[in-house]
Amino acid sequence: MKSLVSIIINNYNYGRFVADAIESALAQTYSNCEVIVVDDGSQDDSREVISGFGNRIKTVFKSNGGQSSAFNAGFAESSGDVICFLDSDDVFLPNKVQQAVDGLAICPAGWCFHHVQWSDTALKPILTPPIPYSTGKYDFRAELLEGKCTFAPPATSGLTFARTLLNQLMPIPEAITITSDNYLKLSSLALEPGYFIAEQYALQRMHGKNNYTGRTDATMLANVDMLIASGLRAKVPAMRSICNRWYADGIARKWGAGVTIGNIYKDSQEYLTDMSFGERMEIVARIAYKAARRRANALAKTRR
Repeated sequence: MKSLVSIIINNYNYGRFVADAIESALAQTYSNCEVIVVDDGSQDDSREVISGFGNRIKTVFKSNGGQSSAFNAGFAESSGDVICFLDSDDVFLPNKVQQAVDGLAICPAGWCFHHVQWSDTALKPILTPPIPYSTGKYDFRAELLEGKCTFAPPATSGLTFARTLLNQLMPIPEAITITSDNYLKLSSLALEPGYFIAEQYALQRMHGKNNYTGRTDATMLANVDMLIASGLRAKVPAMRSICNRWYADGIARKWGAGVTIGNIYKDSQEYLTDMSFGERMEIVARIAYKAARRRANALAKTRR
């Protein structure tokens, strides 16, 4: 019998897009799917749009808690052995689930990721940065834990996981209110090998209000990275060292963006408390190194 695949769609105030996402999930060539739509307290017409699909989908209507809480609620409602995530402003191509299931069969306890095609609001493809890896099985565990992994996984709509893997990672810490996909994909790379597909089986809308992709706000990006490092360190102890590096990079980025050290330290006390003196010194050294590089780069630009 075919494995049941759960497609979890997370939505917040994307009433203008969510119907396209749901239709694309229902139109999969792989027949044994359940579609779960989690609305995270939308204030637009999202709930009316979602309710229009009736019993063709499972719905979870909840108060606003952020993307992690939506992922957690969807996973709790799901029954599939295979879990696909879909952002409500994106769409799957019809053969996405079949390709993901076939890829995951090669790594049944792991993950299957595929590249995604950027598109405009009308789903017309636009220039998409490449992921310079070919289709095949990969094991990034050693590279990632040593801080040497160059693989940059795709966004939410390119991610599929074995339920056995997500059972180790869920629930996601709900302090991570956006880019919860970073938490899932980075921790999964650290725990299991998986299968990457270079073809693009989803369209990711770039509409100017994406929460993370294409954003350049240094403080916001730093806060996201620091929250993810904190959550991963608590959930995946093997990642402690690399999480400390990421956290230090986040501090350096906030400092470079003009946030005072006093405010940064106040926000970081909980993370820094549970570590040895040596770990603290490594973080201080990494912050100093990053700051020195930033100054050197700025000086080089002034000399051009």
